[in-house]
Amino acid sequence: MRVAIIGAGISGLACAHELERHGIYPDIFEERHRCGELFSHVAGIMQMMNRPVRDQIKWIKKEYHVEIKPLTKWHTTTMHSNNVTRVVKSKRFGYFVERGQGENSLESQLRNSIKSKINFNHRANYAELAREYDYVVVANGQSDVAATLGIWKNIFTSMVRGATVLGEFDPHELIMWVNNDYALGAYAYLTPFNKNRASLVLIHANAKADEMEGHWITFLKKEKLDYQVVENYLLSHIAGTVYPHQVGNILLTGIAGGFMESFLGFGTVSSLRSGIYAGRALAKNIPYGKLVNELDLEMKRSVRLREILNTMENDDYDHLIATATFPGIKQLLYNTNFPILKHASEILEFVRDKVDLDKMSILPPPVRKK
Repeated sequence: MRVAIIGAGISGLACAHELERHGIYPDIFEERHRCGELFSHVAGIMQMMNRPVRDQIKWIKKEYHVEIKPLTKWHTTTMHSNNVTRVVKSKRFGYFVERGQGENSLESQLRNSIKSKINFNHRANYAELAREYDYVVVANGQSDVAATLGIWKNIFTSMVRGATVLGEFDPHELIMWVNNDYALGAYAYLTPFNKNRASLVLIHANAKADEMEGHWITFLKKEKLDYQVVENYLLSHIAGTVYPHQVGNILLTGIAGGFMESFLGFGTVSSLRSGIYAGRALAKNIPYGKLVNELDLEMKRSVRLREILNTMENDDYDHLIATATFPGIKQLLYNTNFPILKHASEILEFVRDKVDLDKMSILPPPVRKK
């Protein structure tokens, strides 16, 4: 079988890894000169997103035969809204992994795990490859092929303003900010590489590129952040749905196939899984749509959560964080294996629609920042 893969990111490399397990060595085409995004950052692998899985690193190794070496475990989450701050500690949050072109990044780990040839600096044409190869797997992280095939539906476009910063950090802590003053319909977060270096990211759901610097400055001033910046980047992210995920001999995977966790923006696991499913479908002659059905449902739930977030106001965020950290609810969310993603949209709607939990004597009023 002759297989071409367009894109040497997580989903493309994962697909190659799975194909090689079955004796198939694809040709990989990557338009950049190296694997991975041009900027380094830290992504979270959040256990809550894949329950009832208890440990995603062990699960990925057992179920998908891919061994991931994370930066560290994720033990603490600090959440800030306009008027509320909460700190939650749990051994179940998940892991931090490096993304990008660094030698310890997930992309580099996957690259080192395969033997297939990668044709760098090569912008491949999917239609030409589809005539030459038995199958083409599109894993370029873009919507262009799906849109050309008429199977892409836009959901939203986000602008991402990020930086690598220096300071003093807890390597096991993620810090998150939700505030419509600078992150309308989205959020900002800090994830550490180590004790002295971290990734700081601001996402805005409706901003234009030339507006993001103003939002970034507002974010830094409002949250009193004065880290030393050593690298800056700005990019846009278009999220959408794809159906079907295979057209003829063309399979779409990763972001190109609509497999992006739109709620938290951490698409690492979904991209990896979809790439493996594409390889497994070809190697075992199993319908690709059948393999990705459950993953597709997960993405639709994630999209629904993001849609609800886009309608929330700062008071809603205050109430949401207070609700999510109330003792009984906190235990359920962070220290059990309850599949929260299946019910999260109903919970968010409950909070957004301003059900008065205070009057119901279920929750205390939000604690204001001092």
